[in-house]
Amino acid sequence: MNKFAKLAFSGLAFVAVSSCGGNEDYLQKNITANEPEDCKPVVEKEIDRLKIDRSNIEKTDYITYYISQSDTGEEYNYQGWMHFKNCSGNFVVNMNRFCQIQTTFSTGNCQLDKLIAKK
Repeated sequence: MNKFAKLAFSGLAFVAVSSCGGNEDYLQKNITANEPEDCKPVVEKEIDRLKIDRSNIEKTDYITYYISQSDTGEEYNYQGWMHFKNCSGNFVVNMNRFCQIQTTFSTGNCQLDKLIAKK
């Protein structure tokens, strides 16, 4: 690898790591996840960020989603599945095993615009 490529890669790595360091809203820096429930503060923060109406949340299940399992180890993610009173389906917060949000999505007829709290 030439010097320019090494320098560019080092700079990119520094920016990626430092971008989370000064952000007070970045909860994941304080979480050591051993179980899916350990990601609850991240899911709660996402509920607030998206302005989801908490009065319609029936329950939230936290699960481990196994990507692969073998003798050499496991690859998995954590998920928070929210069940609602006002729709048939779920809203899912998909996180890596360090509780960093990768994606969110809805299932059934639980569309995000129907879940947002009315002003």
